Amino acid sequence: MKSFYASKFARYLAFAALGVLAGNGAVAAESATEGSGQADSLASLFTEGRLDGVVKLLWFERDFDSDKPDWATLAVGGNLEFETAPFYGFSAGVGFKTSQGDLLNDDDKEIYRGLVATGDDLFDGESYTALDEYYLRYDNWKTDFMLGAFDLSSPWMMGFDIRMTPKKYRGLRVINNSLEPVKFHGYYITDWLNWTAEEFDSIASGLTGDADDNEDALVLGAVWQATEAFKLHLWNYYYDEVLNQFYGRLDYSYKWEGDCRFGATLKYLNQRDVGNALAGELDTYQTGGDISLAGYGAKLSLYYGQVGDDMVNNPFGGDYVVILQTKWLERAEEKVWGVRADYDFARLGVKGLSLYLFYADFDTPDTGDNASTDMKELDFNIQYKFSGWAENLLLRFRYAHVDQDEAVAGGNDWDDVRFHIEYRF
Repeated sequence: MKSFYASKFARYLAFAALGVLAGNGAVAAESATEGSGQADSLASLFTEGRLDGVVKLLWFERDFDSDKPDWATLAVGGNLEFETAPFYGFSAGVGFKTSQGDLLNDDDKEIYRGLVATGDDLFDGESYTALDEYYLRYDNWKTDFMLGAFDLSSPWMMGFDIRMTPKKYRGLRVINNSLEPVKFHGYYITDWLNWTAEEFDSIASGLTGDADDNEDALVLGAVWQATEAFKLHLWNYYYDEVLNQFYGRLDYSYKWEGDCRFGATLKYLNQRDVGNALAGELDTYQTGGDISLAGYGAKLSLYYGQVGDDMVNNPFGGDYVVILQTKWLERAEEKVWGVRADYDFARLGVKGLSLYLFYADFDTPDTGDNASTDMKELDFNIQYKFSGWAENLLLRFRYAHVDQDEAVAGGNDWDDVRFHIEYRF
């Protein structure tokens, strides 16, 4: 056990040293005291610190057409994070999460997954509260270092904040911006905290489902704003003894005179098992993209994507080609096409009000090892973000209707309703 943690510590130091060298090479003449504004006393570390938070009241319900038990949960919760003011480039942060419910307490319905923790069974929802962030940060040489437990934002490892509280990660983060317009990312991740979990689990166990698998992950990424129109994203995620995941994305945007804009995105993901293949043999891909035309408050987008011979394995949130309210592109040999229409009512004088309709058709094989139910989903979303005295308050209503092919085993239809009240500060 001692050698295991010693090995981890050595990797942390080596990874941090690479970040220092990357930043130092570009701005070697910078003094360590030339960071952003810093505290001038012990007390000001806290009085001039940054407090962020979000409070949510969420009601989610899913009604199935079959005899399968419906889901319903009403809960209140959110996150609170404090980070000290920087002192010679150093700062420290701590954060908490909580979800209190189930306030509906309907014995006939299962809990809605991800809003509260699961008790003795799926009808038993339990509140949770946990320390989900604690980190030491150093920002200098155009490089941001963070060691501990923190929020993480990358294409295929992220907070995926679609429930009460986001996922969090533990390890080392290095972001370097010394070679503009390219931003480099590096993460050495040992553990993760799922939506409703109160304790961190190994990052490998998220992929394998086995709590005894304690292998780590190394993530490297580069984001290059090549021109005003083109942006390139290249990322590689290496999960030791589990799988390797490469991701590329190309964004294109063109704006005409006036308010009209054309956009296009191409995405490619490749997953292959490595080492002992602790999550099983895997060799698959996801590829596709979208094109869009926007102007005068409206936007129309078209999507197409497909998956290779194996299902995509990623529990940490992802930049899927298509992602709707309840379904995203991930199943083996799955193909999808979709269309989405957005409208922002600010053009009509109602600032903060917006809505969208999103329809997608998912097709999978009807026979063979990868046979699964074809399905269609139609989403409706309307939301209003307040301004003035209620700035940062959001009201959101979401509805999805899912139509599955009931001729294939497991096929079922359902309606999914979600109501959000969120306040961020």
